[in-house]
Amino acid sequence: MPATMMHLAAARRLSPGGSDAYLLGAILPDCVDAHRDVKDRIHFRDLMKTERLPALIRFGKERDLGRDFDFGVLFHLYLDYLWDNGPQKEYRTSHGEEGWFPDYRKELARAGSRAAQRAPWNRETWERLRGAEKSLYESDLPFLEEEIRSFLDFNARWHTEERLPESPYFTDRVVDGFIHDACLRFVSFLREEFPRTLAERKGDFAPFCAPQE
Repeated sequence: MPATMMHLAAARRLSPGGSDAYLLGAILPDCVDAHRDVKDRIHFRDLMKTERLPALIRFGKERDLGRDFDFGVLFHLYLDYLWDNGPQKEYRTSHGEEGWFPDYRKELARAGSRAAQRAPWNRETWERLRGAEKSLYESDLPFLEEEIRSFLDFNARWHTEERLPESPYFTDRVVDGFIHDACLRFVSFLREEFPRTLAERKGDFAPFCAPQE
């Protein structure tokens, strides 16, 4: 999965004027990080690799994608699908399948910190999300209120206080390239699987990824 800040940066890149409910949807699926089985189930990592994308499509068709929070959640899960089958897979391959995870998390933390440092909107956005009303993220998904508040409090502090150096593996260039390509692929994903949602939201997208008529 990408770092939390990468999810937030991608959400803003896709839709610069997106609502706070949308931004919350784009990050809150990771608020269950302490519960690996729940997190794997939410992200469809408990399925066979070939079943993950179809499950994600079914999930999207069961949600109200006219609701900004649900749309943000779909974007989060699609980014994780791309990351796990791209940069994360490449990292595992080059670093060995055994014992790769601890160092991988350290590199992700560096990438997330750098993404925060490079975002002029970082502090203001996190402080706003930290104080978000519950109505913006109410959902039937298994996110507990105390875990949501803890997640937002921690990330608001960490992303405005921690200043880690650039990752030698997930460099600024790698992160920016992934976010750019992921936004384009998400729009294509919507065109193929959720054309109605694309038609309703196409005016919200940044010019570089706005669908062509």
